[in-house]
Amino acid sequence: MLNIAEQASNKFIYQVTSIILVAVLLLAFSSLSILAVAGALFSIYILNCLILSFGEGIPINLVIIFLACLQWVIGPILSYYTGINHPFYGMQVPEEAYLSFAIPGVVLFHLGLLLPLTGVGHIPKIVLNDISAELANKEKGAYYLIGTGFFASFFMPLAPPSLFFFLYLLTQLKFIGCFYLYLNESRNNTVLYIVFGTLVLDALANALFHDLLLWTFFFLFIYCIKNKVTLTRKLVTLGVGFLMIFMLQSVKYQYRNIAWTDTSLDAYGKAEVFFSMISERVWSPEKLLDSQTNELAITRLNQGWIITRVMNYVPHIRPFADGETVSSAFSSTLLPRFLAPDKAVVAGGREKMERFTGIVLQHGTSMNISLLGEGYGNYGKSGGIIFMFFIGIAFSLILRFLLVKSIVHPTVIFWIPFLYLQVVKAETDLATTLNYLVKATMVMVIIFYAFRKILKVEI
Repeated sequence: MLNIAEQASNKFIYQVTSIILVAVLLLAFSSLSILAVAGALFSIYILNCLILSFGEGIPINLVIIFLACLQWVIGPILSYYTGINHPFYGMQVPEEAYLSFAIPGVVLFHLGLLLPLTGVGHIPKIVLNDISAELANKEKGAYYLIGTGFFASFFMPLAPPSLFFFLYLLTQLKFIGCFYLYLNESRNNTVLYIVFGTLVLDALANALFHDLLLWTFFFLFIYCIKNKVTLTRKLVTLGVGFLMIFMLQSVKYQYRNIAWTDTSLDAYGKAEVFFSMISERVWSPEKLLDSQTNELAITRLNQGWIITRVMNYVPHIRPFADGETVSSAFSSTLLPRFLAPDKAVVAGGREKMERFTGIVLQHGTSMNISLLGEGYGNYGKSGGIIFMFFIGIAFSLILRFLLVKSIVHPTVIFWIPFLYLQVVKAETDLATTLNYLVKATMVMVIIFYAFRKILKVEI
């Protein structure tokens, strides 16, 4: 076994070698600007950090910044340099104007997410070193969590709209229960297969794959905690994962058109249609590389086109919000109505898109301006970059609290994906993100209290 110093040295060598190699290839064989190369190299650095962190906990801060890099940096660079620039979904400002805002914003967002974790980053390694013993008396609690999740899934279609979000949060408990069981000595994989099988069927039935991808990603962290995975296996898994996601993106638009319009298809019929589409891509891989598929993939990846819409619209047509939506986001989510009777209802993407881009979304269309877009819409270029730093700190302070709490209650670590499930999305605005984080925290506290004090079950 390598000691800590040798492990740190090997990680440093891997980081430096891979970044230098990519830098040489980009500078020698591409026409990317210095800004674009810098953005690509920073994204590679974050990807390396994420790969190396597998097996050391659930580094949600790296997941957040990695997805931000993909959608705010890599997607826009591909849009600028591939010649695929959709008339509506394309970048609306010159490359230098956008990247000189987005790259510093992402870097400061990363620093904000990193700073509060100083001095506590080692805690997950210590806590998880003996996690099996901690879970030995929590098997019953794991089954209760899974049962609660399935009950909520069954009851949700019958419940009034006012309970929908609460029940949605409860449905996610079954995945936390699976984490408990997987790392327990009993290791009941049958339950794991059932839970994730229902997740796949649910994703196919609704043609929505966000939760499937994220929970699968989070499970890989848990898998690497239980099993020692070499760097080579991590890289191979990463490559296979990117290929599968690319294949999913290539069929998702067509599949949704069928799944949402053909009422004669049941869940298994939809699954058959989906896997036939995937099979067609496997046996005809050239379809993955046609221009239409690439345009759809880049358009889906690129959140920058919305941010550039904000940059074009504010302050030329609408003035800067000067922190209005930021203060409203905090007051509407953190203060109860009896303390702030005039607080606004949390505004979603539809309102923010119209206010900051002038785009009126059609019914059923889901888009949002993202944290980076909201930062620019409130404070402009320099202020928006600084805004990202402080938002990163705010998100990471909660993570720091959870890590410190896990010293006494180690299983708290498994609840990190539950609390940050919507926070990791790079397209959401501040109000939506805070609203989810606060309500998920409240549900977590309720569940812990109810299980321990009422049901007398340890979790």
